[in-house]
Amino acid sequence: MSEQDHDYELVAAALQGDADACSQISNSETTRWLHAVLMKRGASDTEATDLTADLIADCFGAKEGKPPLLEKYNGKGKLRAFLTRAAINRLIDLKRHQKFEGQLPEHLRESSATDEFDLVAGDTVTEPEQDHLVELLRDALLHAFSKCDPLHLVLMRLVVVHGVRQDLVGHLFGWSQSKVSRAINSVMTTIKEETMEEILRTDPWLDLEWDDFLNLCRSSTSFFVGAPSQQERDRSNIHVK
Repeated sequence: MSEQDHDYELVAAALQGDADACSQISNSETTRWLHAVLMKRGASDTEATDLTADLIADCFGAKEGKPPLLEKYNGKGKLRAFLTRAAINRLIDLKRHQKFEGQLPEHLRESSATDEFDLVAGDTVTEPEQDHLVELLRDALLHAFSKCDPLHLVLMRLVVVHGVRQDLVGHLFGWSQSKVSRAINSVMTTIKEETMEEILRTDPWLDLEWDDFLNLCRSSTSFFVGAPSQQERDRSNIHVK
């Protein structure tokens, strides 16, 4: 049995009320690991402790009658990756909330949970688990693509994505194989650098490395097939107008 299959059965048992399964998911190893993940990504010790405790509690029965968070786990990735994304999403939401709160007049900082500020900060009624992380990664990657040489992007897609041999691509464009290789290396470097710079610009407190970015992309099917990004929604609005 693969680790993903094991995780899926474990979650299914926990949702059925199996005490041992619940204990395996919420054990001290999991909470220490989530705490460390959040601390590494920019949370304070107190923030990491609170976010971890809330996340584990919501796994089995979310507040205000919402379904357990574990019901969203579909078994397509490891449970640890699923919990990582959920934790980082909540950290992003918290930090953005704090950023907006710091820009508000004092008399608005204790307002109700349905006022304009809370909606702007992402604490919506309709999407309590909005995937800020996927949006952040997707938008950063789209920004990086916009900075690349279009022809080099085509070459990279032909060779890396579609598996066309470099010598055949070179023959098609009248280039040597070494020139094709240099173009691909150049565009991949641009993608890496521009993506990380855009993430830093958008959320400067979020301490992500390139390997983190790649691992999060691998663990997220919605990164490729999820809801439209903010940039895509903006472009759609422009077309409509």
